[in-house]
Amino acid sequence: MKKILSGILFSLFLVMPATAKISFGTFDLNQNDEVLFAVKQNMAGTSSYSSLFYSKLKNGESSGTPDLLTCYPEQMELLEEGNVLQLRNRYGTARYNSKADSFEWVERASGIPVNSLPVSPYSISSDGKWLVKIEKYSLSTGTLLIQNVQTGKSAVLCESVRQSYKSLPVKWSPDGTILIYEKDGDLYFCNPEAVLRKVEMDEKYRKIGRGTINAVNWASEKYLIYIDDYLVYQINAKELYTLGLYSGVIGQGKAIGRLPSQFNSATDRFSVNSLANSFVIVQNNRLFTYLKLQNQNYSCDYMDVIYSRPYTDSAASLVDYFIFWDSSDQPVLWLEKLPYNGSREKGAVYKLGSKTVQVLEIEDSGKPFISPDKTKVAFYAGAAIYVYDINTWQRTAELLGEKIVSAIWLNRNTIYVGGEKSLRRWNLLSNTNEVIMLSSAVSGYWEGTDGTIVADTGSQNFYRYNSEKRTWKKTSVANADAQSQNGRYRIFEGTTANGQYENALYIRTLSKKAVTKPMYKESVEKTPAPKKVALVFDAYDNADGLSEILSVLRKYNVSGTFFINGEFIRRYPAETKQIVLNGYQTASMFFSQTDLVNNPFVVDEEFIRRGLARNEDEFYNCTGKELSLYWHGPYYSVNNDIIKYSATAGYTTIVSYSKLNDSELLPKDTSPEQIIQDYCNTLSKLGGGVVPVSVGFAQGNRTEPLYNYLDLLICALLDSGFEFVDIQEL
Repeated sequence: MKKILSGILFSLFLVMPATAKISFGTFDLNQNDEVLFAVKQNMAGTSSYSSLFYSKLKNGESSGTPDLLTCYPEQMELLEEGNVLQLRNRYGTARYNSKADSFEWVERASGIPVNSLPVSPYSISSDGKWLVKIEKYSLSTGTLLIQNVQTGKSAVLCESVRQSYKSLPVKWSPDGTILIYEKDGDLYFCNPEAVLRKVEMDEKYRKIGRGTINAVNWASEKYLIYIDDYLVYQINAKELYTLGLYSGVIGQGKAIGRLPSQFNSATDRFSVNSLANSFVIVQNNRLFTYLKLQNQNYSCDYMDVIYSRPYTDSAASLVDYFIFWDSSDQPVLWLEKLPYNGSREKGAVYKLGSKTVQVLEIEDSGKPFISPDKTKVAFYAGAAIYVYDINTWQRTAELLGEKIVSAIWLNRNTIYVGGEKSLRRWNLLSNTNEVIMLSSAVSGYWEGTDGTIVADTGSQNFYRYNSEKRTWKKTSVANADAQSQNGRYRIFEGTTANGQYENALYIRTLSKKAVTKPMYKESVEKTPAPKKVALVFDAYDNADGLSEILSVLRKYNVSGTFFINGEFIRRYPAETKQIVLNGYQTASMFFSQTDLVNNPFVVDEEFIRRGLARNEDEFYNCTGKELSLYWHGPYYSVNNDIIKYSATAGYTTIVSYSKLNDSELLPKDTSPEQIIQDYCNTLSKLGGGVVPVSVGFAQGNRTEPLYNYLDLLICALLDSGFEFVDIQEL
């Protein structure tokens, strides 16, 4: 009899050894009892990189928290009129002051962080004086705060908002003086200075209207555009307070146009040009419509449709899109696609008009970001970053050398480029760049007897450390002769009982009282093996969300198993192949969607055997591959007889642990947060299990499908201490 993979059984597997996540690499000890050592973290959820640390030894141990000498640029922001570059990663927050050419950590983890959550986004005002962030207080919710960058003073904008690792529900005016934010399904505005001084008008008098943050966009410093259902409103920024006070009398602003179809801010987005007379509306992430006002008198007429077409590329599915405008106010559409042939994501750029023209296609590209003067667009792809003229779409500059992980414009001619090895400042006019910080280092060495530190970022690329400014500069000379002892101490790697570490770094005292201590006490503390979960994606008969699921799994380096229904294979052969070509495990969900328990048919052993066999054949004919011998009934509906029948056919049955799962018909008001919280709570009690996520809308009537929040689900599970594994490991 095959095993039944149920949540009840998973506690049996907690004795399995945990996958190594943190490891100590090379080290070098000098005659002054100072040691350099590298720490590598390879986790699901974020990038893998090696950081360089410094420690002064005293009495056989580190005299304090080891100093972190490198800073991986997971997120970057410009502060204080661009004079300060802020870098954030799992270790904390650091800032580079361009005027002083100096770097410092302003917030640091006391030890080595063992969680692998990505860094949450901030929204920064254009002048760099204010930031908005979510301060998380539960697995998937937090408090929306506005903060003064210099003083650190903050104020609450909204008590309960959904955590996001993509963007925040706010939009700044171009001059940074007004903030629009979403709260409980309505839109409000505020002046950040007034909010922090607690002299801002009562919130009920600062309401713009209903909707999500997708319902507003700034056309310019002067005008805000707001869409409510079919009507497009223009609001003068100077009249926002008047609008708030008398909205019940004067309405929501000046109606300047009417859309041909209803705008739903929960699923739709729009972009507007600086003159507020041209719009691109994107409905349900599929239909792209370019419209113009009929006349400049801003009468509330239907807008002229210049272009309207759904996404229909038969060679790739759509992952994301970006819209911006060139100097002639013509919209540019950037589509991020995932090819069906299993290759990496690619970007395709189009100029929209009565005749749409493709101007560029880029393999393995990141999202575009526009220069402050809106004349150039930059993007990175693999080990290069490119700059194009936004009007001619001619390449004007490129920088090679290492994989790019983040980038930000300093001004119209300068970009900070964060790579996996270094942070560079790139001058486009002279096409020169200089390294100002190291992102990572595989090893560090002491050079000479004056305490000079040299780091190797890989392939014998050496950099010398400026201990006063805490920055790095390229050097061609390095003494790579590392020492492990100096007569008083010896440093060595050893084993550890901590399942979160591959090894531990030890300090052995050679003089006085012989003793051996770990560099980090927590690195040798025995910890329980992490609870194990397997992500399961149920493809019934709808492929909506599949490209986003595949993209997120790749981004977070998480495995998943796709249970495929025969109806899905017949309707979506290209998407079925796409799952296989992207390397994910596939399993069976029978040949049809029928509920095997609650139906009028006779479900005997022959019926189950034939249904599983037919699904096998259809999958093989589509992909040329075999389904793995795992399955679950549609809607996870099985009984003991069905389990027995499938076992005789050679299949292991997957059983859902909870009545509340994403593959059942949940109430319409069931939020993603509720499902995520239930998953984490129930799995914690059971010690692990299967985490089901439906592909598409077909199996529920919720307006917010869970696949749209897969990153939030993954991070909540990581935050709860779970380890992602394949189904066979359970």
